[in-house]
Amino acid sequence: MQEKIIQFLKQTDGYVSGEEMSQQFNMSRAAVWKYMQELRALGYDIAAVPHLGYQLVSSPDKLLSHEIQFGLHTKVMGQQIFTFDSLTSTMDEAFRLGMEGAPEGTVICAEGQTKGRGRLGRVWVSPKGKGIYCSIILRPQLPPTQMPQITLMTAVALAEAVRFRTSLQPTIKWPNDLLIGSKKFAGILTELRAEVDQVKFVVVGIGLNVNASSSQLLDTSTSLKIETKRTVNRIELFQEILRSLELWYHKMLKGHFDEILDYCRQHSATLKKRVRLHDAASDTQGEAVGIDNDGGILIRRDNGTIIKKMAGDITQLR
Repeated sequence: MQEKIIQFLKQTDGYVSGEEMSQQFNMSRAAVWKYMQELRALGYDIAAVPHLGYQLVSSPDKLLSHEIQFGLHTKVMGQQIFTFDSLTSTMDEAFRLGMEGAPEGTVICAEGQTKGRGRLGRVWVSPKGKGIYCSIILRPQLPPTQMPQITLMTAVALAEAVRFRTSLQPTIKWPNDLLIGSKKFAGILTELRAEVDQVKFVVVGIGLNVNASSSQLLDTSTSLKIETKRTVNRIELFQEILRSLELWYHKMLKGHFDEILDYCRQHSATLKKRVRLHDAASDTQGEAVGIDNDGGILIRRDNGTIIKKMAGDITQLR
């Protein structure tokens, strides 16, 4: 009922009387007053004027499911959203829901994480209420060998959403980080459950520093607020991310991965740089000279040979 009342207030110009609301929702005036108190406790600023009624002044800076879905207009991404005040990791909860059959596009997000995960066992710093920490369940009809495409697709979708909402120009550090200048503000983690030749589901985790201050982040990180010098509306940004994901995911499934590759190459923070790539097999040094058509990074060693890597941890060298 709280969600219905908020949507009604959002869609109403000016004040709406308690009598009108009691008729709209078939409840007593006392019940309307009680719900208003509950909504104020959640952080909604609701004005009440005698003989005029109620008016929604502002919504709280919280990633509430009904706030994210209001005006979202996607067909898949975010049609089902689970929100939490705190989780150990949204990845763990998403994987559990994926195993239980949650539909494609299901979103799990938390205001804070106590054990947010990054790649290679790293911790993702998740100051409460200052970022977007979410995981999304996808069920692509693709073989496991094409999963690196999911990571690059997500990076492009994130970069486009941030550019649209902030006018910043993020670059993509292959394969899963987004940078502004030399500092990281977003990371992507993908985990999957698959059989030999078929993916059952993929969980795409996103950690994005939105309104965190420098004291809340590592020295190598930044946030959108630091870069724009203003507070960024997390709801509007999250909605844009879900819309962008739906667009680029659809392109990928339709066989237009070349568009994703073009974007990654044009907005790369890795290409034409001397790098070290660490993976389970070895360390490789050389110049990052390209991204192959399947999303792998091409590195030219000092002896002139070019090798391709599909995964690994990249460090830029001086």
